[in-house]
Amino acid sequence: MKRLILVFAFVLTLIAGGMAQRRITPVTEPQSRNNTATKPKADTATDKSRLVESIDQKGNIVLVDTVTGTEWVDSTAIRKVGYTYPRLHALTVGIDVWDPVMRIIGQKYGIASIWGEISLHNRFKPAFEIGFSTARETPAGMNFTYRSPVAPYFKIGMNYNFLYNSNPDYQIYALARYGFTCYSYSLTDVAVADDYWGENIPVDFPSRNTTAGYFELGIGIKVKIAGPLSLGWTAKFHGLLHESKSPDGDSMIIPGYGKRNSTITGGFSVMYTFGLGRPADTPAVE
Repeated sequence: MKRLILVFAFVLTLIAGGMAQRRITPVTEPQSRNNTATKPKADTATDKSRLVESIDQKGNIVLVDTVTGTEWVDSTAIRKVGYTYPRLHALTVGIDVWDPVMRIIGQKYGIASIWGEISLHNRFKPAFEIGFSTARETPAGMNFTYRSPVAPYFKIGMNYNFLYNSNPDYQIYALARYGFTCYSYSLTDVAVADDYWGENIPVDFPSRNTTAGYFELGIGIKVKIAGPLSLGWTAKFHGLLHESKSPDGDSMIIPGYGKRNSTITGGFSVMYTFGLGRPADTPAVE
């Protein structure tokens, strides 16, 4: 009898153990199914060969099914908003041919200038310009000729590209410049009336050396023509900041500035861009 009881107890223990195992299994299986359900549908229901990566406006990586057009955000690679282009992005050099073009249509001053800018993140662009100017003009109704030999001028400043996360081949930007020049000028063929002889006697005033500083504020656009070649136009408002005085009066034309009484001018450049860095896979956070 005791043996029968022991056998019966042993059988009950085996049954209880088997039931305990069956109770554990339903708990682990749903958890496994839940883990699988959290994976993007693109991993299970979509052919991965049909997926392409794209970037949305927030900088996130989006997987797009090229057949159905369905999109998934890759939550494992969500980007932080930053710059699309690297810090040291490009070097651009240009020739401003505004003055030569204007001289063709009657302007009496200016030669040309060359400038360069460094692109930082395709947003901030420190710029430097050097140019040369000369002038010879006899104002209408006046009895003298204004002359200024070839003189240099320099400009330094910054451009700000409003489309800094877009294609750098096409830009809309604001600009600010400080310009400085050291030059000489003279008044020649000044007609002075001789009361005794009743004739006009030509008189030349001696050449004067002077300096001037001025500012420029403006807006410009850049458009790609072919490869690294682009064209650019600028419209600028400018004003004098300081200048040295002359006993014969103020100069009429200032190198790099134009006529003293002007407030609006422009620029037209042919430019060449050297790439220094490609768009970053992951924008840097500033």
